[in-house]
Amino acid sequence: MYGYAGQILSVNLTSNKITIIPLNREYAGKFVGGSGYASRVLYDTIDFAADPLSSGNVLMFMTGPLTGTLAPCTGRHVICARSPLTGFWGESNSGGYFGAGMKFAGFDGIMISGKAKAPVTINVDTSSVKIESAEHLWGLDTQETQDAIKNSIGKARIACIGQAGENLVRFAGIVNEERIAARCGMGAVMGSKNLKAVTVNGAIKPKLHNPEKFRELALKTSKELKERHTVLGAEGTAMYVDRGMTANDMPIKYFQESEFDVSELNAKAMESILTGRKACHSCPIACGRIVSVPELQLSDVAGPEFQTIAAFGTNMKNPKISRIAQVNRLCNIYGLDTISTGSIISLVMNMCEKGFLDWDINWGDMDAVARIIHDIALRNGKGDELAEGSLRFSKPHNADEEVLHVKGMEIPNHDPRAYSGLATIYAVSARGASHTEGDMHTIDIGIDVPCLGIHASDRVVSVGKGETAAKCQDFRAFHDSMILCHFPDVTPAKMVELLNVATGSKYIPDDILRIGSNAVTMKRLFNLRCGLTAEDDVLPHQLLEPLPESMTEDWVPDLNLQLDDYYSYRGWDRRTGWPGPDEIDALLK
Repeated sequence: MYGYAGQILSVNLTSNKITIIPLNREYAGKFVGGSGYASRVLYDTIDFAADPLSSGNVLMFMTGPLTGTLAPCTGRHVICARSPLTGFWGESNSGGYFGAGMKFAGFDGIMISGKAKAPVTINVDTSSVKIESAEHLWGLDTQETQDAIKNSIGKARIACIGQAGENLVRFAGIVNEERIAARCGMGAVMGSKNLKAVTVNGAIKPKLHNPEKFRELALKTSKELKERHTVLGAEGTAMYVDRGMTANDMPIKYFQESEFDVSELNAKAMESILTGRKACHSCPIACGRIVSVPELQLSDVAGPEFQTIAAFGTNMKNPKISRIAQVNRLCNIYGLDTISTGSIISLVMNMCEKGFLDWDINWGDMDAVARIIHDIALRNGKGDELAEGSLRFSKPHNADEEVLHVKGMEIPNHDPRAYSGLATIYAVSARGASHTEGDMHTIDIGIDVPCLGIHASDRVVSVGKGETAAKCQDFRAFHDSMILCHFPDVTPAKMVELLNVATGSKYIPDDILRIGSNAVTMKRLFNLRCGLTAEDDVLPHQLLEPLPESMTEDWVPDLNLQLDDYYSYRGWDRRTGWPGPDEIDALLK
């Protein structure tokens, strides 16, 4: 198969059995690769009766057919399993170089089942796969782990967990360099298997259908993207801070207020600590930030992205980018999702203010925030409660109505009262609240895709938003199956041209929404096996109440209207949440 490595590595840590499985061509035809392909495989392999933190769960690293090539912004990989945070579909995307390294080692994906008796690493290269002891690595943070492995085996790409994953924090992530597959608790799944790290190394370049034409096309596309995304390259995702605040899209005080001074949190503020930029494999944009804050003992570490700036900045009323850089570093070395970590600490501040807790922590108290992050990762004291996630933490305190979540996963840092279509996306996303499953906030600021019927419209109306959200969700599911970063505005025509020249396929732009819909529906079927019902497609009541003094005044999204529209477009049963039998048969046969 052109583009693909053509095989999946399967490792059972209970039996130490290592198997090489041919890539399923039928699945590749329906889902291309990435999380779509993984959803189909895991649907048949996970023990749905087992706890997500038991040996019955299966963890899958997956690439796409353009990973490891010159195609711009395709260096990502995805990690999937059943989420220990939500009990539903778990999926976490990461940039960096690990995905390309997996392809260079000769595999499209790595599937890990069972549980090792003691801590191990899985070391993969072009000539061997070894399961080796990691007892000397257990207890190390992600930086220490990667340094130790590199000192031991030399050149390799490494995906590892820190103490948060070891201690089964339900929102622990998996780190490669300082990139993190953060959401849904994939790091806890890895820790539950006593798996400290996966290393990949090799020099097998993917075989392409038309290598000369592909090289020319990829380089031309890279040049075009670099020219179009100069602001993103220069400012990183902090470029959205000012715009998000102006639109009331950036949360303040756990989504309760509408105004905050972001002059020391925006892209200009980032410049004051910026020491460099970093790109993922085959990316011409380099939106990653490298920062230094000498007074906080930070030297050339990964800088915070927009979601982290919102989580530890506006949402907890902290005005200083330097303190956000500090806690971002803590989350990275422990292996914690900054969205869920920031959200649960903001919840604690809110519960203290409202009398549910007496923990002596105030809004903006970043010294306390740093201490809590340590305690969460190590499950010390009160951190042990918080490590269970916001919803589980809140229930013994009779505060579950205070939690901003969908299906148990904390709300990311965009507000559906600012961009209406986010209401549908949050409510129906397979992972629980996830802006990246259909980033409607970008559509309604004008980054729409008219050739696929995805049109920008008034951001504070609900009519027609359900159908638009469904199409956007399919479009982004296609990205996550290729795998292609969401930031660059690669046209649908260019996407399929790159795929066709690389793989010899004959895709047309109209195939994008069809393939994306296959992935969305497959993840829905996965969740239905986990016990999902249509009643789980909801938003917290706070996000359906007006935001005081916002520029949208008393407007709120009409979620029921949007969901009627969404379900009608998909042809799903509005009462049960199930797709139609013909659609199910087409995906499962």
